[in-house]
Amino acid sequence: MIKISDNNALEKLKVDIYVPLDACACEWDKFMNRVFVELTPYMKHIDYNTKNLNSEEARKLNLRNNCVVIDGEKKFASSFTLKKELARLLKNKGLI
Repeated sequence: MIKISDNNALEKLKVDIYVPLDACACEWDKFMNRVFVELTPYMKHIDYNTKNLNSEEARKLNLRNNCVVIDGEKKFASSFTLKKELARLLKNKGLI
């Protein structure tokens, strides 16, 4: 039997992807595809949700465009910036 004593080992990076779900998918499908290209190599370390950009939650975060929010704080408006930071964020959290 393997026992994991460190609670951080069970954590995952929380990723929320905000797109206008009430709009045509053609408005945001390319953004989602590019985001998932970057997320896929790390999927076992990530807990992701797709959320509506046109929601009260998104307004509270001051989001106006398609966006990825990591752990409710760090915002990425492009897959390029997400790619540059994702591995570092996972390392800082001790996930990789």
